[in-house]
Amino acid sequence: MGGAGLLTIGEFARRSGLSVRALRLYDRIGLLRPAEVVAATGYRRYTGGQLYAGRLIALLRRLDMPLSEITEIVGAAAPEAAELLAGYWTGVERRLAAQRELADRLVRSLAAETPAPAPGGTWPVSVRDVPEQHIVTELRYVTAAELRWIREATDRLTELAARSGGATGPRFVVFHGDVTEDAPGPVEVCVPVRPEASVRTEPAHREAYVPVRRGHFEPPQILSVYDAAHRWVREHGHTVTAAAREVYGYGADLDATGPEDVICDVAVPFR
Repeated sequence: MGGAGLLTIGEFARRSGLSVRALRLYDRIGLLRPAEVVAATGYRRYTGGQLYAGRLIALLRRLDMPLSEITEIVGAAAPEAAELLAGYWTGVERRLAAQRELADRLVRSLAAETPAPAPGGTWPVSVRDVPEQHIVTELRYVTAAELRWIREATDRLTELAARSGGATGPRFVVFHGDVTEDAPGPVEVCVPVRPEASVRTEPAHREAYVPVRRGHFEPPQILSVYDAAHRWVREHGHTVTAAAREVYGYGADLDATGPEDVICDVAVPFR
């Protein structure tokens, strides 16, 4: 092919809004190949008709779209390309919403943070015996961003308990597995009730527990409290017998507490 009417890589870069370096990369990966490569010099040349694709790529990169997805859109017919772009942006908005929720939680956590209540950054661990309890429960797999579900489940279970005379003890939330930002884990909300109204029985047990202040309640602080309780069990030669839980026996309102107010106990059953 002759070079007449073709654009040099520099001219094409200027008119498309892409850098020369980017154009060389897009050639290598097959995203936007030049119309001609001069054998003797390796110079790349483009047609004016390729400017549309170049400009589209430049705009899609401003959306932080991965090159693999840009390649699909550029190679698709217009209706399909529109669907691909719409699907990509829906995913971005979901991710941003989750990140906003995480950022808000971290802001609240850092604003309320108080130093560890004992010298050296450790938490004092106590031990108590818990009698057998009859409970109603809800269990769901949730991510860290979905833990607000606990409040909703608590409201439903509290209402259910009220129909049979009310709760007979503090509610507690059992974390049967790891709950992270990326992977859901099993979380069970439990409310003690009269035996005839229960759906299962929580066995009597001994547990190591740490009272948690509002200033330590949000991650990452509360995770250190869990670590302290588990460490105490190991260091004293005991064995964990059930999943760790948060026991809400203080009647605190999360939305109306100060940093020093005790919210719950982090408890680890052991023998």
